Amino acid sequence: MSYVKEELRRLRHPLEIGVFIQVPAIFCLWLAWYMYGHGGGVDFAFFRVAGWAVLHGHSPYVRPTHALLAANDRFVYPTPFALPFVPFAVIPEHIGAVVFLILSVAAVLASIWLLGVRDWRCYGASLLLAPVFGAFGVLSIGPFLLLLCALGWRFRNRTVAGVPLAIAAAAKLFLWPLLVWLLITRRFRAFAASVATIAATLALWAVIDPGGMRRYPETVRVLNEVQRWKSYSVQSLLISLHASALTSEFVAGAVVLAAVVAFVLLRRRRDEVTFGVAVIAALVATPILWNHYLVLLIAPIALARPRLAPLWAVPAVLWATPPPESVGIVWRIVLVLAVLGLVAIQSVRRRPSLTKLPAIAPRAVRDEPGRSSVEIAATD
Repeated sequence: MSYVKEELRRLRHPLEIGVFIQVPAIFCLWLAWYMYGHGGGVDFAFFRVAGWAVLHGHSPYVRPTHALLAANDRFVYPTPFALPFVPFAVIPEHIGAVVFLILSVAAVLASIWLLGVRDWRCYGASLLLAPVFGAFGVLSIGPFLLLLCALGWRFRNRTVAGVPLAIAAAAKLFLWPLLVWLLITRRFRAFAASVATIAATLALWAVIDPGGMRRYPETVRVLNEVQRWKSYSVQSLLISLHASALTSEFVAGAVVLAAVVAFVLLRRRRDEVTFGVAVIAALVATPILWNHYLVLLIAPIALARPRLAPLWAVPAVLWATPPPESVGIVWRIVLVLAVLGLVAIQSVRRRPSLTKLPAIAPRAVRDEPGRSSVEIAATD
């Protein structure tokens, strides 16, 4: 038995290198090769078109009709978020896609570091998760939203923390619980900075695209009507179960209320708990939830388990339903919501101590001439 244990110890390090370095590297290199030959993902394509429109003084939005928004391939973000894609609009698409992929991978790895994780295996494990690979596949801005959340966490005790969290919430409205988190944890200066950041974003929007800004509420309304049924959200589940529109709206309101109540009840817990709950509450409360949005789960997982633990493998279950859309299949939606629930439960639990060592029972030793058993045990 001891020989087997020794052999397993020898194999552990090479096995870890293979699983957490070589396999993720192969995945990322394959994606880069594919995108160089076939162009960027769906999200990158419409962001690039939006950047081109803004560069030439046009609105990046299409008319808010069901026909134009049904395919989920149109720009539906506030216009200021098209500006970072202006450089990608003036370079070849395949080169831009590879550059954006490299930046996305760097954003995920930097986020994990900012969240306080120093176990190198967790970095490789994150790249093997289905939501992360999905975000890379469509080249969504999810990795950069995660980076903004991680920056908000890293500088949580400074006023500047409100800036990245506000940018994330402005890009994706469902991240509003992060701003509530600033209030619940009494970070009033950071909250004021977040309000100022959102005001500046709206002012910039009004300057560069006033017409699009006026039409945006209608765009969001139509988008919810045509996309909600095929996502992974709670409302999508109710629609798939043929619940009435009134029931869906009631449950949606109840979910939002439950998120606020959870904040209030957990406000005295550690910041790691409340911040992780804020991220999970945002994912649960959103009416439209795509699979690659779950790249944000890295935040609560990293805060709850800063060293490699079984919790890091939970989102890997979503390889059973890798497509961005659920297309109304109930078991897919239930699986995603179950993963969210499990991560939430583990995030609230006390995380294992990394410094406190278990007590070691004194071992029996054989007396030696001139030395007591206590002395021998102490020196050993």
